[in-house]
Amino acid sequence: MQVASFLTEQLTKWGVKRIYGVTGDALFAWMETLGKQESIQYVACKHEAAAAMMASAEAKLTGRPSVCTATMGPGTVNLLNGLADAWADQVPVVAITGQVESHKLGGGYKQYIPQEDVMRPICKYTTTVTHPDAIGMVLHKAFTIAAQQKGVAHISICKDVFNQVTTAQSVPQLPRVSTAVRPDRIEMEHAAERLLQARKPLLLLGVGARQDAEGCRRLAEQLGAGVLLTLGAKGVMEESHPLVLGGLGEGGSESGLHALAETDLLVILGASWFPRSYIPKQLPIIQVDSHAESIHAHPQLSSVTANLDDVLPLWSRRLETRQLDYAWEEQVEHWHAKFWEETQRLTDQSPDEPIKPETLIHALGNFVKEDAIIALDTGEHTLWFNRAFRASSQLPLFSGKWRTMGFGLPAAIAAKLTCPDRQVVCITGDGGLQMHLAELMTAAEQNVSILLVVVNNATLGLEEIKMKHAGYTPFGVKLRNPDFVLWAKACGVDGRSVQTVEDLQRALNEVRDVKQLTLLDVTCTPPTLSERKKQIPFQAQA
Repeated sequence: MQVASFLTEQLTKWGVKRIYGVTGDALFAWMETLGKQESIQYVACKHEAAAAMMASAEAKLTGRPSVCTATMGPGTVNLLNGLADAWADQVPVVAITGQVESHKLGGGYKQYIPQEDVMRPICKYTTTVTHPDAIGMVLHKAFTIAAQQKGVAHISICKDVFNQVTTAQSVPQLPRVSTAVRPDRIEMEHAAERLLQARKPLLLLGVGARQDAEGCRRLAEQLGAGVLLTLGAKGVMEESHPLVLGGLGEGGSESGLHALAETDLLVILGASWFPRSYIPKQLPIIQVDSHAESIHAHPQLSSVTANLDDVLPLWSRRLETRQLDYAWEEQVEHWHAKFWEETQRLTDQSPDEPIKPETLIHALGNFVKEDAIIALDTGEHTLWFNRAFRASSQLPLFSGKWRTMGFGLPAAIAAKLTCPDRQVVCITGDGGLQMHLAELMTAAEQNVSILLVVVNNATLGLEEIKMKHAGYTPFGVKLRNPDFVLWAKACGVDGRSVQTVEDLQRALNEVRDVKQLTLLDVTCTPPTLSERKKQIPFQAQA
């Protein structure tokens, strides 16, 4: 069997459903094989970075290794931005790239670059296949490492190897990945004692809290604790819950800052994000995480290295005898009401007014379905999403630690292909969309029914705000945008222009049950985000 055929057969047996990529001559033999089968869908992207972002987004949704591909030289290098997103957010992606012929390695040939050297900083595993018999072992190792270590694995295959016959035999299934962490009973009991003693507890939930959302809710209610949600945790608890106080950081709420100023214990569950400048200096902290490398270096922090489903039941039993501090719970509920009022106040606009970004985001919160996937690009609108979107059980999909612009549309495409029965809404800025504007054609080709909402304010809003807050005169941030509606129509996509608050409500009502790819070009006011750091009522961490 030729290597190209083996590769396709093995990926099929391991349950790979899609490969995102851009073809090139180093991949021709494999492309021919892919074109003759129907088990794996090949998603032809317009740019390799978008292909890698799609693979990263799929891995974030499924937790399983996803696959992207590119040709040698510039194709491989173009993958880097999307692969760095998977690396930073610790999700399993396998990148398979073409390379020059094996006898040309190391030479001065066109498009040659030592790919292992390029990929090494963002990969758990990277290697080059120069002999056909190596493909089986290498592919098995790449998938196993990506799945077990939650990161990027990269295989470079020389162009001539694809056509060569291999003696490798396909393996029916991959090894089971163990996610078990052996908890330390003493750690858990010690943390439980501190919970029993705390009179004014506060929880910070991260994306890891999704593994036991009900347990997190139960803990909050047993403690009468206020709950702060990171961006990745929106939807873990519905924000109408009287204990939820909004987010933390620049996308956070005033109520959350007041709660941080008065709490006597912060409990971090499944959150690897730790904004020191928003944490009181002497605040005692308990952090629970299954990955020791995610535990923060903090002199007042006690760590519990364990899965939440081991810790939370034990804590729940220990807390059965704890007496609630009703004064604290009432204070938390008062802050919750203020948090709710803050959003209503910020988004109170008359029908004929131009749309503020916070009004747009809040309106979308009232529009989307409860199980919707919200693909977020990076920009000012991301922070407004954290502040103004009132989640119930929606799932945000975003570039967490890499924070790359241009992630939104590729992520939305992958989300709809991965979860075809769920509503997918993409919220992107005009700057982020322009980075991968060509992928709108990819979306049209794939016939995905996505609502694409463009926050059009003709500026890189977050950068403009940051420059102003730092005392600089904004420069290099203004955008000259195309007519996004005309662009959509040129791609065969329904596009609509939205200018006022009244237009927005009408447009959302019209597209509520639409089952096709639709773009809303929403003209928004200039950036409106206020700086939260100036509102912190306590001495923060350095």
